[in-house]
Amino acid sequence: MTATSHHYNPQVYLRQFKKPKAKNELWEYDLTNGTVKKSTPQESGCEDFYHSFICIDGKQDNESIEKSFHFIENRLPELFKAIRCRMSLSPELWRVFFLFAAIQHARCPKALHSFNESLSKQYKYEFEIIKSRSDFDKTIINAGLDPQKFHEKEFDVKADRGTSLLMLLSRYPNLEKLFSQMNWVFFCAPSGKYFFTSDAPVCSWSTPEKRGPFGTTGLADANAEITFPLSKNICAFGQRQSPPLTLYQELPDNKVNGINYRTVCNGWHFVYGPTEDVRIMEIVEAKAESRQSVCHKVVSP
Repeated sequence: MTATSHHYNPQVYLRQFKKPKAKNELWEYDLTNGTVKKSTPQESGCEDFYHSFICIDGKQDNESIEKSFHFIENRLPELFKAIRCRMSLSPELWRVFFLFAAIQHARCPKALHSFNESLSKQYKYEFEIIKSRSDFDKTIINAGLDPQKFHEKEFDVKADRGTSLLMLLSRYPNLEKLFSQMNWVFFCAPSGKYFFTSDAPVCSWSTPEKRGPFGTTGLADANAEITFPLSKNICAFGQRQSPPLTLYQELPDNKVNGINYRTVCNGWHFVYGPTEDVRIMEIVEAKAESRQSVCHKVVSP
C-alpha cells in the first residue's frame, strides 16, 4: 500500500486473525455487499488518507495522526505474545491494552461516520440560527454577497471529516480510564473454533431490558458488556460486575458463536477472520440485505 493508505485496524492486529499456518491470508467479509474474499492484513482495515486533516495554514497533514499511534502499536506484539501464552499482564501491559482498546474505539469508521453526521447536523442547525439573526443580511452584504440567495436556497452544511477525527481522538484518555475501571477476562476459543473481528472491534452490549431509551448501551453504562477480539483464539471481555475468578477462561462453541454475532452486528463495513465460515457468512448476508432494504426505502418515491 502507499504511504497515504492509513490503517484504522493496525496490520499487527489483523495478523492475529490470519489463517492458521498460512503466511498472510485473511478473509474479508463485506457487510454492504454481503460478499467475502481473500485478503491480507496489509490490504485490509485501511483507507487512503484516513488519518489526514487540514491544518490551519490550509495544507493537508497526512502523517501526524498516523505517526502518533506508533508508541502504542509498537508495544502490541508484546501484549499479544503475553495473551497468547496466557500469562498474567503487568500494569504496563494492562495500560497498553486499555490504550489500544480506547484508540480502536475512538478512530473506527463507524464512530467517525456517526460523529461526523451528528456534528454536521449541529452545524446546520447553528447556521439556520445565524440566518435568522437581525445582523445576518448586513454581514452578507458587507461580504459582497446577496443575502436573498442565502434565504432562498437550502445549504448542505457538512462538518470537516479531519476535524471530526481529531475531536474523536481527543477522547481516548477518557475511554482508557473507562476501560481501566472494568473487570476483564480473556475468553479462549476451543480447538478448531475462531473469533472474528471487524472494523469496529470494540463492542458495547447489554441485554434488551437493560439498554438505554434509544436501544443502545454506552461504554459508561453500568450494565455494559465489552467484547474486543484480540486474536482468532482470544477475546477480551469487560464488565463492571464482580471480578472473574481466573484471567483466562475456556468457552464452548455456542458462546464463541454469540460473541462473533455481536462482532458482525457491530461492524461498519468489514469483518475479518481466518476462514471462510458459513455461519459468519449467513450473518453478513443478512446484515447486507437489511441495509440494502433500508436504503431502498429511503430512495424510493
